[in-house]
Amino acid sequence: MFKKTASGVMGKEHPQLWAARISILGAIVLFLISAIVGVIVDSITLILDASASLVILAAGFLMQFAIKKINLPPDDTYHFGYHKYEPLTAAVQGVLIVVTCIVSIKFAIQDIVHAEAVHTYTLPVIATFFSGILGVLITGHLKHAAQKTNSQMIKTASIHWMADTMLSFGVCAGFVFGLVAQNLGYTHIAPYVDPVMAIVLAVFLAAVPLKGCRHNLFELLDAAPVTHIRAQIKKIVDAHKVKFSGLHRLRVRKAGQKIFINACFLTKGDMTVAQAEELSKGFEQDLKNNFPECDVIVHFKTQRA
Repeated sequence: MFKKTASGVMGKEHPQLWAARISILGAIVLFLISAIVGVIVDSITLILDASASLVILAAGFLMQFAIKKINLPPDDTYHFGYHKYEPLTAAVQGVLIVVTCIVSIKFAIQDIVHAEAVHTYTLPVIATFFSGILGVLITGHLKHAAQKTNSQMIKTASIHWMADTMLSFGVCAGFVFGLVAQNLGYTHIAPYVDPVMAIVLAVFLAAVPLKGCRHNLFELLDAAPVTHIRAQIKKIVDAHKVKFSGLHRLRVRKAGQKIFINACFLTKGDMTVAQAEELSKGFEQDLKNNFPECDVIVHFKTQRA
């Protein structure tokens, strides 16, 4: 029934794949910086930051795999294509981040109960500042790629990179505070700076994917798209249903960038199939003008007298 082919796909997927690879390379660099410095100075905050980088790294590989799948045409197994890989990948990424944050909060609380100061604050200040600068560059690239490709996965990745970047600068400021406190002789405060920052970091990081979980879950469960998309589609349907005898049923679902629209119009008994098909062509064209990545199926039902 279906034949899987990659022809004509490479040009379309190239910006997405490039963005995924940039995210992967950036995550590797940040992981090495945070993990090495975190172990050297015994910082739970930097270890958490390294864990977050591992999550971004895993998400990058998932994105790379999903992008290749999404751009494949439907086949005998997946009649509607592979577009649900996009919300699935975003959901998995969110779950990984939340689990990482929960584990990190546990270790941070242990550090508060058994307080132990970071060995030195100078090296963490330099490491987190560099991480923040790198994050700014990667976030900017991913935002541009998300706008260009309209990819939810890359948009989610850019949000996570932006959050990680903000937190890198925030943690840098915290380490500066710890350095100042240590130099001023407030040694009783310094041991708590690192675990407290880790808890704040974990809560902030967990909030970002939790906001997107509801949206991704709805897509995976074939819920109707968000309000503004439904309103646009309804406006187009209302403009065309008057050319028929009305609308019998409209069903819409979204999977990643793809929107599936199933409309059944009412027709009068004297309307020929050719006339109905001609009207449906205009309807489909209007939808594609507004939603280039849409799959439209139009049915007709004869209106009973």
